[in-house]
Amino acid sequence: MTTSEKLANELHLSVFGDPWHGASLEVILKDVTYKQAFNKPIKNAHSIVELTLHIDAWTQEVLDRLNGKVHHEPSVGDWPNPTGNSEKYWNDTKQQLYDDTNKLIAVLKNFPTENLNKIVGSERNAAAGTGYTFEFMISGLLQHNAYHGGQISLLKK
Repeated sequence: MTTSEKLANELHLSVFGDPWHGASLEVILKDVTYKQAFNKPIKNAHSIVELTLHIDAWTQEVLDRLNGKVHHEPSVGDWPNPTGNSEKYWNDTKQQLYDDTNKLIAVLKNFPTENLNKIVGSERNAAAGTGYTFEFMISGLLQHNAYHGGQISLLKK
């Protein structure tokens, strides 16, 4: 198994599987109702739907970068605002995250292993997630998924 395939497997585990750290995003989001998704139980904190949109924004951005594009932040913005407030919108938001993750997994599986050590972007910019290798970026996305998955788990309570 190549390093690219291993990273693709880790990404699959973080969203759909049984990762080491606990529940996957799919398991965490499975029983969240749309009312819970839009609720803000903590003043000035993000809602579950906002966190889900943010996770997907960075999934899309990493996919774009693996496909040769470099942005300063996700094309939809770092923290996209929800454009609806319904059960259908919530279900569509989750499905978009799952679809984009599957697209990223497919591209990552075939990403040339020798390119994993290439630098993303031309300079180090922490906010934009540039100046690191592609491999480090994928590891960062895995950490990002776990971090925000933990936040969503707490908000569910």
